[in-house]
Amino acid sequence: MIYSFRDKILSIKYIKEKTKLFLFLLVLIIILFFARYLFGLAYSRYEVRAKIYSNIDKALYIFEDEKLSFNLEPNGIVPSDEPYIYKFSVSNFNSSKDSDVDISYKVSIRTTTNLPLQLKLYRNELYNSETSVNLLNGASSMQDEDGAWYKIYQVSDDFEFLYTSRTTDIFTLVVVFPSGYSENPIYADYIENIEITLDSKQII
Repeated sequence: MIYSFRDKILSIKYIKEKTKLFLFLLVLIIILFFARYLFGLAYSRYEVRAKIYSNIDKALYIFEDEKLSFNLEPNGIVPSDEPYIYKFSVSNFNSSKDSDVDISYKVSIRTTTNLPLQLKLYRNELYNSETSVNLLNGASSMQDEDGAWYKIYQVSDDFEFLYTSRTTDIFTLVVVFPSGYSENPIYADYIENIEITLDSKQII
């Protein structure tokens, strides 16, 4: 088949026809390679998005000026070489309602000081990607009226939802409790409370 196709090309007498045929084949090959590249790119994006959206622990919805909080109480957390992963989503819509105003919101995290945990937070990214950006830049300490101490992590950026677009942000909280602490029995019966707060306001 290849030889007969080659013979047909060679049997074309005029250079213009040969040139047109050659250009057509060249363009066809370029289109095929480009289509294969785009397909691979689309599939990789779909795969990453599917991984980000998997295993959501908590779904939150904001529609106006409000403050929402929820607690993570990681019972049974022990020193480990593997991080503990928690995910929560924030949306400006749910199954029965859409926000009708533009909204910005901030995220903060408050933890007790029972365990020497390390926290990292990522938004719409795979936490284990080389290009992922940790949103937490350290913590400040505060004491409440009962004398209990807490660590406060503030995310410096504000995130926006426009009412014209249904949007969902996926946050991944990575909790590291290094395995080296397994040699210290003082942490054996301690439980850490992690409170996540969203503070939203209308964009005017």
